[in-house]
Amino acid sequence: MATNTSQIPDLSSVFSSSWFGKLKFIIVLLVILYLFKSTLIFIPPGYVGVTYDRGRGVLEGVKKEGMSFAIPMWQTVYYFDTKIQEYTMSAAVDEGALRKDDSLDAPTSDGQQVKVDATVLFRLDPEKAPELLRSIGVEFVDKIIRPFSRSQIRMVISRYTAPQIYSEKRQEAETIMTQELSELLKSKYIVIDKVLLRAVYFSPEYSKAIEQKVIAEQRVKQAEFEVKEATQRAQSKIAEAKGLAEAQALQKATLTQEFLELEAIKKWDGKLPQVSGGGSNPFINIPLK
Repeated sequence: MATNTSQIPDLSSVFSSSWFGKLKFIIVLLVILYLFKSTLIFIPPGYVGVTYDRGRGVLEGVKKEGMSFAIPMWQTVYYFDTKIQEYTMSAAVDEGALRKDDSLDAPTSDGQQVKVDATVLFRLDPEKAPELLRSIGVEFVDKIIRPFSRSQIRMVISRYTAPQIYSEKRQEAETIMTQELSELLKSKYIVIDKVLLRAVYFSPEYSKAIEQKVIAEQRVKQAEFEVKEATQRAQSKIAEAKGLAEAQALQKATLTQEFLELEAIKKWDGKLPQVSGGGSNPFINIPLK
């Protein structure tokens, strides 16, 4: 029996016209979506974007927060955080930027070795972000912030004695660190807001000596206060006694015989005494004529 080949469908034509066509459409759609997604750039709040173009290098100007565009596979956008950031160097492993003892060892002017926990608050100049990418790169924290901060903090601490850093000169040292580090990093397009000395650690022996000194100073101040208070009480009593003596002297000087008789007359009820003894008049002499 002869087979009618005209009634058998061509599988290749069916595949090409149906499944293969749909597959091509899906692939093209996915490529378009990928290119569209790669073209759209979203800059988060507080960030700027810097574009690196494979043909022209780092482009001038920055992309502000919001939606922007870039050429897929030809341009790369680097994000820079322009908000205030902190870099902490601490002895506590869970507080610093590095999860280890990252405190600074620094000598003081009186030969003591101290350990310091410090925090540097900084921000980037948004308009200078392209130059920052070009000259330093995105690793500016490790390349600039960390080494410059540690060096400058050590340098400033070396100008003070250990007791000064421990107490009255600490705020002054922070101010100087901030000013000098700001000058150093100005040319690197980094703005320093504040350098904070979070903690200062001394050797156990020196810490005990400082504690004993503080206790001794407090005792001296307490003794001085007590002496001053006792002196004031004594002066007050002297002044009170002097005033009383002067009042008594004045009163005595004004007590004449006439004054006493006048006061007695004011208090007399008009009755003469019924009994009298001795040879003297118990009352006063009142002239009858």
